[in-house]
Amino acid sequence: MQYTAWALLFLIIVWQLFKAFGGPISETEHPLQLVARGSLFALLIGFAKPIFEITLEIARAPYTALMEVPMEAEDFTFAGIEEVLLNGITTIVSVSSVVGLILLLVLEISLGWNYFKLLLETVERYIVVGVLCYTSPLAYCMGGSKATAQVFKSWCRMVGSQLLLLVMNVWFLRGFSSSVGQFLGDGGALSSGEGNIFLWMFCALAFLKTAQKFDSYLASMGLNVAQTGSSMGMEILMTARALSGLGGSAKSAGSVFHGGSSAAGSSAAASFSAGFASKFKGSSYVRDAVVNGGARMGAGGGLGFVARTFGGIAARNGAVLTGESISSVASRMPNASGSIAGDIADRSLGNYMPQLSGQKLSGTQITGGHISTVATGPDGSSANVELYNTSQFEKPQGAHSLVTASDGSTWYQMASGEGRGALFHTPEFTGSASEADQISAAFPGISEGTTLRTVSEGALEATSDAGSTMWYNSAFFEEPDAPHTSMMDSSGMEWYAMMPNGTVPQFEPGESAAAYNQAAFQEFMPGYEQQITSVDGSQRTEGHFEVRHGDGTGTMFYDIAQYMPPRGDYQVFEDNSGHQWFAIHGEASVERKPVYENGKPVYENGSVKSVNVETVRYRNIPSRYQPPNPVNPNEMKPPKKKN
Repeated sequence: MQYTAWALLFLIIVWQLFKAFGGPISETEHPLQLVARGSLFALLIGFAKPIFEITLEIARAPYTALMEVPMEAEDFTFAGIEEVLLNGITTIVSVSSVVGLILLLVLEISLGWNYFKLLLETVERYIVVGVLCYTSPLAYCMGGSKATAQVFKSWCRMVGSQLLLLVMNVWFLRGFSSSVGQFLGDGGALSSGEGNIFLWMFCALAFLKTAQKFDSYLASMGLNVAQTGSSMGMEILMTARALSGLGGSAKSAGSVFHGGSSAAGSSAAASFSAGFASKFKGSSYVRDAVVNGGARMGAGGGLGFVARTFGGIAARNGAVLTGESISSVASRMPNASGSIAGDIADRSLGNYMPQLSGQKLSGTQITGGHISTVATGPDGSSANVELYNTSQFEKPQGAHSLVTASDGSTWYQMASGEGRGALFHTPEFTGSASEADQISAAFPGISEGTTLRTVSEGALEATSDAGSTMWYNSAFFEEPDAPHTSMMDSSGMEWYAMMPNGTVPQFEPGESAAAYNQAAFQEFMPGYEQQITSVDGSQRTEGHFEVRHGDGTGTMFYDIAQYMPPRGDYQVFEDNSGHQWFAIHGEASVERKPVYENGKPVYENGSVKSVNVETVRYRNIPSRYQPPNPVNPNEMKPPKKKN
């Protein structure tokens, strides 16, 4: 094993070094790091056995402690469960002599058989640890490269999990032995020696079955354990027994209902048919055949095994899962859901997620609360799609839409890659008023009379009575700093609707229009009480204008939708339409400006001629808001899981 491991490690290092010649087009680690990792794990291969023996010494401490600790029989009496079980059918079968004896015989055989299976599974777990020990050099050779390091990590987790199983084997076997000793010594093992033999067998059988399934319980918690205890031969025997029992049951049912009224026979047949139809669904067994882990949807036992066998054949020959089957995995919690993957997951996901039905899917992985796939559109562009159940995950920070599955559950849909535009489609509008129905369907709750025009991918221009403004799709643009509101379209996509810009009246130039401008300004800004002498509206299209006062000072007004709040002192005024403006006061000042004639400076006594000009000096000028930045199409931040 060591020589094989060194050879494999050498091949892995050589291959990864060869890939490094590809430069930036190949994903590989630095050659020096690769050689260093390879040297380290080559040394570990040589000491694989001593390292494993040290690990066994650590695990031997709790193992030996459980072997030597005294276990009193009272520790495993199943006390407290007696009252619960006695309230059910157990009371009836325990007082009926014939049924009670048959049931005791069945339970005794089942108890002995399950104890034998637990012993067999315990030995299997010992053998697994031995195999892991002898093959440990092969695991170390996988740690020489980042590309194969996950195999080494999985092996380490499996070793720890198997050693934990060995410790639990002792606990289960000694616990069962103590329980048997209590039962044989006192004639009952429930509370005080006067317990019911049927109830004790019932609890002991459940204890054995729990011990056999403990590796499955550890696997559901995320530990890597080897699944032992399965037997194809036993499943075949159970199938034959179930089929023969089904024939005998049908024959006995015929003899029981023979001679009965036709109404009773019809009722029994209808009841049997209804129960059969509710259990035996073809899609359920196809689902059970392809789900890795998770609870089954169809019947168990021998008939369930046969049905799942045929379901597996159907899955390999193009069968498609229904939305109900996928929901039984996707809508559950991850620790109990199981997973669906492979070709059948690619074929079937569209039945659960209607928005993906027109896409070619690949690499699909369906688990509880989380679905991932790669969607390829008709143009050949692909996108990595991640779906998160809203009941299990918080709202993502990045670009996402809210989609509804076939079972009515809601999911956050996120995507990255060049094909993401097909999933976050921007509707096409021309700005015509005739598109009112399409606009209201795409944006429920939009103000009546609003028209939309598509500017670019992810950007719309909205025009209403309040003016024109831009809407930005959150899938293509980051959230802007400028004042805006967030709104949802019919597909659950968030849009950033910018605040409309303020509208400044058309002030007249020249001193002759001073009275007109004063009246127009007073009507436009009724809350501004200071008297003005003139208005300069030459920069109104840039979102700001200036007024002058009689003492030479001035005030500059900036549109709150286009400019950031200024530093220093400022006031906020509201115009007659309800729009707000930043008002910055300026002090009177005098500046010397050069004199120009015909576009050329005028010289006097050998220097440029200048004159004094009255002006206003402002201490602070606000910065203008910038358009929102486009998002990185290849970046996708998964949401946080809810507590």
